[in-house]
Amino acid sequence: MSNKEQEYAKSTFNEVAHKYDEIPFFKISAEYVVELIREQKKEETLEILDVACGTGNVVLECASCMGHASFDAVDISEGMLAKAKENAKLIGLKNISFKLQDITKLELEKQYDVITCSYALFFLPDAHEVLKTLVTLLKEEGMVIFTSFTRDTFLPSSEILLTLLEKYGSTSAKEYDGDKWENLRRKEDIERLCSMAGIETVRILVKEIRYGMSVDEWWELFNNTGFKGMLMELSSEDYALLKEEFYEAMFKEAEMNGEIELIADSHFVVVGR
Repeated sequence: MSNKEQEYAKSTFNEVAHKYDEIPFFKISAEYVVELIREQKKEETLEILDVACGTGNVVLECASCMGHASFDAVDISEGMLAKAKENAKLIGLKNISFKLQDITKLELEKQYDVITCSYALFFLPDAHEVLKTLVTLLKEEGMVIFTSFTRDTFLPSSEILLTLLEKYGSTSAKEYDGDKWENLRRKEDIERLCSMAGIETVRILVKEIRYGMSVDEWWELFNNTGFKGMLMELSSEDYALLKEEFYEAMFKEAEMNGEIELIADSHFVVVGR
């Protein structure tokens, strides 16, 4: 990751850290990661690494369910790590070691039974190199589990927001290409990534994650995920104007109960050495 991209990622996720772990679909996804681990591994002696851990959704869910396993969790954002540590303390978890590290420059001195990476690889320009590194950190029978969204995720709400972001001058929104393969939204894109990383053993599962949200909840979601970086590029005046237009457009999409369905369908990818 270049210094510019690194600082952009850090600033964005530091900004949203205080709200990030309140997003329900992250917790639903984390529960499914636990299921996948339990399908393959006995939990008693597991050593698990969670990279790009954010506020800890995956590692906290795993650590809560696997009390005899040990965990390392790393993230590039000081704000995210601080929130993750706070969350672990609140629920009394003592089997997690948190480390401030860039996922593209990991400095770890041991190998793991399981490595998890949720909704992060598609942010990275050289994701195949990161995935290759993660595989080298596995024990002989270890596995990496990573997640990415499907093509329908956040539609049509994300299209509404991106159109308005372009209108009000977000450079990142203008440059954003939702169809590029690096977003890992299609099975063939994931297979391409794994092939570039020299990985042959790949299992790709799709889980449907859907529920209704109010327009207020949609606005909160976009202000507390990766879209926040684009919104931060606007002036306060343009931000207010965009918000007004966003609400108008979203109300037109809403059902009679005032909700718009969130589609957060996700790929769950399991790879081995």
